[in-house]
Amino acid sequence: LLLHLHLVLNGEELSITDHFGVSDPSLEKEIAARIFSTTGMKVDKVTPAPIEGLWEVFMNRRVFYVDKSAKYLIVGRIFDTKTETDLTAERMKELSRVDWKTLPLNDAIKVTYGNGERKVVVFTDARCTYCSMLERNLQAAGNVTVYNFIYSILNSKEMARDIVCAKNPASAWQAHMLDGTEPAKAADKCDASVLDRNLALGEKFGFTSTPSIIFADGTIVQGALPTEDLNVKLSAKRP
Repeated sequence: LLLHLHLVLNGEELSITDHFGVSDPSLEKEIAARIFSTTGMKVDKVTPAPIEGLWEVFMNRRVFYVDKSAKYLIVGRIFDTKTETDLTAERMKELSRVDWKTLPLNDAIKVTYGNGERKVVVFTDARCTYCSMLERNLQAAGNVTVYNFIYSILNSKEMARDIVCAKNPASAWQAHMLDGTEPAKAADKCDASVLDRNLALGEKFGFTSTPSIIFADGTIVQGALPTEDLNVKLSAKRP
């Protein structure tokens, strides 16, 4: 049974700070198995929810809540009224962190601005106006190495192929995104299989828009952040 949850008590959102469950590995494994048997969905992680009697389930890059029987699957958000915090959003941010060690950085077009001491990954599209804006903002931020995974979701695969097959892909990328220069046509025999790998990787992360940014601390942010915000996130330390 699928339920939608919005915790309300006497007209106010329910405070849940006083109730935290205790981890039970065997029960967590059993809950995951029950969900898979009834829905066919693979569960990534099960942990106690911040409300007694509920368990947090992370799957398909989303957070759900269940009772210990896994009969009821609850869709919704949990808020802490004392701190005015969306606990579900905080957990999503934490659970969605990307381990940089798992990223195939050799499939990215590497661009360095300044000393390049700070690092960031961007899933980007050659026909994306906001991606061009982000590239200029990263250039303005400076002291950053950008790993651009060309993620062709805007009918841009031909142009993306021209860029990755260029003699100097980084220069072709910068010329196009910063100055609007069209890349030269690629040779017919060019191997552009990296574009398919990038699509598969972006889909794995659940990216449906560009730009999608992965910072050094593993957090994901969508959209063309202004230079000031980029500098704050670029300086964040890895956990």
